Amino acid sequence: MHTVTREDQTIVPSKIVCAGRNYVAHIAELGNEVPAEPVIFLKPNSALSEQLRADGEDIHYEGEISFLLKNGKLDAVGFGLDLTRRAVQTSLKKQGL
Repeated sequence: MHTVTREDQTIVPSKIVCAGRNYVAHIAELGNEVPAEPVIFLKPNSALSEQLRADGEDIHYEGEISFLLKNGKLDAVGFGLDLTRRAVQTSLKKQGL
């Protein structure tokens, strides 16, 4: 399992909860529709990494505000880097995924 470190604690998040399509300029950039309701989705613990790999693909990036919840309460705020293989995402989107 992947971990995050807060002060001297090592924490193993069970999941990453994400809010998507919440930035109008980015929605337009990708040709998506503005949703009527929030788009909430999960990423697995394995989405966390301490290494940045560039393998020659068209990789897009976004900075994310990240919140750490502990026992149902806000415990920390940090920065997340969301990397997307745009060609893969576009292909999956065309399949309705």
